[in-house]
Order: sequence, then C-alpha cells, then structure tokens
Amino acid sequence: MSCDPVEEAVRGALELLDSLGPFKLVGMGTGSTVSRLLERAKGREWSLLPSSLDTLLRAREMGFRTEHVGEMEVYVDSADEVNREGSMIKGGGGAMLGEKVLAFNSPLNVFVVSENKLVETLSRPVPVEVVRDFFWFVKRALERRGYGVAVREGSGKRGAVVSDWGGVILDVTLGPIREPERAELELKSIPGVVETGIFHGLTDYLVVGHRSCSYSVLRFGRRKGGNRGEL
Repeated sequence: MSCDPVEEAVRGALELLDSLGPFKLVGMGTGSTVSRLLERAKGREWSLLPSSLDTLLRAREMGFRTEHVGEMEVYVDSADEVNREGSMIKGGGGAMLGEKVLAFNSPLNVFVVSENKLVETLSRPVPVEVVRDFFWFVKRALERRGYGVAVREGSGKRGAVVSDWGGVILDVTLGPIREPERAELELKSIPGVVETGIFHGLTDYLVVGHRSCSYSVLRFGRRKGGNRGEL
C-alpha cells in the first residue's frame, strides 16, 4: 500500500500541533503544502499571521481569522529542500522574506515536508530577493562570484517576478551547499540582497511524510540547544 507523502506529512503536523498546543495565534507559511494543511485544519480556533498575500487570501477563504501583529505561539511552514541538520531551502513561492521574518520571531517552528524533500546535501537553486531598482547590479555581482543566476519570470505576466515586498526574485545556483550558514552570509554580504531562501538554525520540529502511509518527526531543539532526536 502506498500513500501520498504530503498528506501523511500534513496529518503528522496536525497531530504534533495538537500534542504541543492548544495554540491561538499561529504564523503560517506559503505554498501548496501549507494550503493542504489549512484545508485539513478547518474548524480549529486559530488566528493566523500570514507570511504572504497568497496565504492571507487562502486563510480568509477558508474561514480563518487573520492578524498582522501579535505574539505568535508557533510558526508552521513547508520547505523545498531540507537536510538532516534542519537547514533548508525555501522560497519557491517567492515569499521567503515574510516566511523568515515570522520563523525568526516565533518561539516554536514546525516544518512539514514529504520524504523526497529530505536530502543529505542542499543543492537546489537558492531564491534570493534583491532591491528592484538595482537588481541588474546584484545579478552581475553574483555572477562574478561564479554563481549561476536566473531572473525568475512569472506565468501570469511578462517580466521578472516581484515579491509582495517589491523585490525582484533571482534563483541562484551555488552548487552543493555543505555549509548553509556560510553560504547565507556570503549572499547577504552583497549590497542589494534583501533576503535569501536559505533557512539555517530555525527548525524546532520537522515532520516528514512517507509513502509507507506513515510520518516521522525530527526534533532539533533550536531554542533549548538540545540535540536532534526522533519521536
């Protein structure tokens, strides 16, 4: 028997949240996995802090209350790729700035992925948001460092994708990322880079959905400094 690993991850995340909660104010990421989680979470008495306009609209359509400020109790999101130390690449939806602001300020972070997103070494292109008026200079600076750089283009209009915060999204190929923290610092050392899709040191729990109709939970103890363990 085989199951949808995304559905298994969502089921695991909701069961984990139920065991850790109850929660009233929940920060919420962006993307298709998050949308599926919200669909399954209908009826819960959550107020949501959305990480993007997309999440705001979806949350309201599903009947959730939304807020713009407040003391988050937990932040929930997915990832495009994550290693076994809990570092990840995010930003496939271009919302990594809002996502990272919420993840950084939340006391507890739960990330949700299917098993194919769990890797030994991060290697996907890294989404990078840059200042719109100077994106060409930033692009050239990245290329001079030997990186492959593509300006992300949307399907609904011609031209570059512009984030909810007015920045242009570049997809930067670094190659295998064996030191995510160092890679993030190097990217941010370039003037004009607003934020990157490298998330390092922000994971408390990682819920991984498996095709075997099960899920596993990896615990990283970000706030307490504990060692990673499996529940």
